[in-house]
Amino acid sequence: PLVNRKEDGNGVFFMPGDDLKRPHYGSSLSIFICLLCLSIIGMANLYSASAGHGYFAAQMRNLVFVIPAFLISCFLIPMRSLKAYAWWGYGILTFLLLIVLVLGRVAGGAQRWVVIGPISFQPSEFMKLQTAIIVAAFFATQRLASPYRLRDILPILLAVGTSFGLIFLQPDFGTAGICLAIFLCQLAFVKLEKRSVLLVLLSSPLICALGWLVLRPYQKMRILNLFNPNLDPQNTGYNSLQSLVAIGSGNGFGKGFMRGTQAQLKFLPERHTDFVFSVFAEEQGFWGATVVFLLFMALTYLALEVARHSKDAFSALLAVGIAAFLFLEFAINIAMVLGIFPVVGLPLPFFSYGSSNFLTVCVSVGLLIGIQRENQQEAFGPRPRSVGLWRWFERRVPRP
Repeated sequence: PLVNRKEDGNGVFFMPGDDLKRPHYGSSLSIFICLLCLSIIGMANLYSASAGHGYFAAQMRNLVFVIPAFLISCFLIPMRSLKAYAWWGYGILTFLLLIVLVLGRVAGGAQRWVVIGPISFQPSEFMKLQTAIIVAAFFATQRLASPYRLRDILPILLAVGTSFGLIFLQPDFGTAGICLAIFLCQLAFVKLEKRSVLLVLLSSPLICALGWLVLRPYQKMRILNLFNPNLDPQNTGYNSLQSLVAIGSGNGFGKGFMRGTQAQLKFLPERHTDFVFSVFAEEQGFWGATVVFLLFMALTYLALEVARHSKDAFSALLAVGIAAFLFLEFAINIAMVLGIFPVVGLPLPFFSYGSSNFLTVCVSVGLLIGIQRENQQEAFGPRPRSVGLWRWFERRVPRP
């Protein structure tokens, strides 16, 4: 049964009790294998999408700081420290989002990048992970003896709403929506007062109506194209139509690596970012796409398993938030390229070009491994001698 952990002392968290099985050593390695497989497949696909240079070379250079950041998040960040400094991180990113609106670099009609010398990055990408961290920290520290009411969660609502608003103004509705969706997924694991839930459900139509009024014309057109891609086939509907052509032409086994006509002849727009999966589906076909689906499903399942075995509320809710982040970006991007979701500009983790997103995804997976390592230490004590790659890591990286 789903009950709260002993340390919580209340019944407001949907978490597994101590009667469930303890964590096992294989989970961390399984997560790493999923990460490695998806990264290799994604880099190979980006090589094809960028014809072997340009974006692929830049993404390879990004590994110089992505790999150290991944190792640090795995081995050198204790969850208690992450929880203690959660709001400091949120404050810094909120300040950077304000800087973006004033001094940020404009590209593609959006003002999303902070430029410091030769380095440019998107603070909004980092806010996805930071949202999961602050939500976990809030509910882990503000524990109640009864279900939460709306007034009880007002501080975290204001925090998530602030980041949503700042990102939406860039404009970047996709990233803002992901931050909100991560919060809602974590909220599903917290007991809320029934009247508060009913109030939110009854007010949701009004919120959606008001949201439609503040959308920009091109954003509205993207939503309308969802129902009729031929509404504007040469402009807002062009991307979706070309994506469907690419995916459909892949058939069962695809056209072969770097042999996709839609991508190589440059009919497919944004083939290195938003529509990178269309390149993969055209060249590797249905069965290749199925392998990627299974890898993402396995990674999401392992993240939820880490949450199920977590030693405290913060670790559990953070693992849930990371699982939501990885799954939602994958699911929405796939739905987007299949024409069953509006084009909102969300990247595909491990596949799309972009240093900020690649770094955020790898650090998120690293934190999952870090949580699992702490779970194992809590359940079993110091870990016995490991084998293979993990032995190499642990000889060189001290434990926290």
